[in-house]
Amino acid sequence: MTTRRELLAGALALATLPALSACAGSQVEPAAAKPVSSPAAPMVGTLYARTASGLVAVDLATGKQLREYGEAVPDAGWKRLHQVKDGRLRVLDLPDGKVRRETPVSGAQVKAVSRTGELVAVGPPPGPRTSTLISLAGPDGSRDLRLDGNVEPEAFSTDGQAMYVLEYLPPDKPDRYRVRVLDLPSGTPKPLNTRDKKPVPEGKEEEMRGQGRQAVLDRDAGVLYTLYTHQPDHLHTRDLVAGGDSAPGVHAFVHVLQLDQRWAYCLDLPQPFGMGPPEAHTLTLSPDGRTLFIYDATSGRIAQADTTDLTVKRTAFGAKHTGESYALAEHQRLYLAAGTSVQVADPATLAPLGTWQLPGPARGLAALNGQLLAGAGDHLVALDAKGTQQATIPIPGLQSLHHAAHP
Repeated sequence: MTTRRELLAGALALATLPALSACAGSQVEPAAAKPVSSPAAPMVGTLYARTASGLVAVDLATGKQLREYGEAVPDAGWKRLHQVKDGRLRVLDLPDGKVRRETPVSGAQVKAVSRTGELVAVGPPPGPRTSTLISLAGPDGSRDLRLDGNVEPEAFSTDGQAMYVLEYLPPDKPDRYRVRVLDLPSGTPKPLNTRDKKPVPEGKEEEMRGQGRQAVLDRDAGVLYTLYTHQPDHLHTRDLVAGGDSAPGVHAFVHVLQLDQRWAYCLDLPQPFGMGPPEAHTLTLSPDGRTLFIYDATSGRIAQADTTDLTVKRTAFGAKHTGESYALAEHQRLYLAAGTSVQVADPATLAPLGTWQLPGPARGLAALNGQLLAGAGDHLVALDAKGTQQATIPIPGLQSLHHAAHP
């Protein structure tokens, strides 16, 4: 999964379904992952994974590591990588890693990349500051923007005319933040719109105190979904505008940001979402972009939300785990990885389909050529449609899988 950089009030329509429990009598028995002696995987393609040394590319056919990319950030389609080295932004083509262009920049980190990969924001490392210098780099060079306050770029509009940022408050000792839109032609910050496309009044912009756990981008619709957890006493913009209170007991929500129409909305999640550790929470988007799935491994709660009307349609309870969690909707199945297992569910109903055991702690999910790829400890495991382990590839220092691509 990508980080948040490479980046929910109202009544909830909930329909609780049977739990996804490994001990439920109606379930398929867990399939134990069977070790495969051959180190070579019966696959063709490239895996991109995060390790202790940064982003690496692994040849799935041989299991060999091809290249190390350090702190490189991909575009939305994984066509190019962007990294800062020796004061220059380097744009690398994938899969060969050749340098397409280099541009002098002022910052040290890639903060945001446009959906086309043509526009990149580079800035300083996160931390207290009262002003922020951002370099905007593209095919025609770069320009610097000096912004008041403590600002972190998040995403761009498709036309490249707007950049969405997190503004941390107070800037020199931040304890909260808000989302704002920066008009790039003028270089001035402006408030977001509400979902009905009306500008948010001054002083009514919601300020968040929790943690942005993970973000997924719908490239076709131009919508960024960010999962936030631990939001005690948080008031959404719609509540501030209406002069009312936020929905009681809400500790997590998905922040929905329409990049081209400049509006935002918060999709609240029911308890116990947000009550447990942030790393136990994860979200994923269905291939058609119509459904969001949110999973909290600590409680085992699963939620299914409609991206059209932005409501939670149903929830279910699955197995409980500690540690990091991961989700993937693919092959007409919903995969939820945590602990040393992968739960499999029907994405339409959340009904359980089985549990597959992993030979190590979950480290992410990806899909390629009809197979599920799962990070398990310091290994990549390839599983077929029945959950049988087909091959393993050692990846020393593996932290998470990010993407698998055909050659």
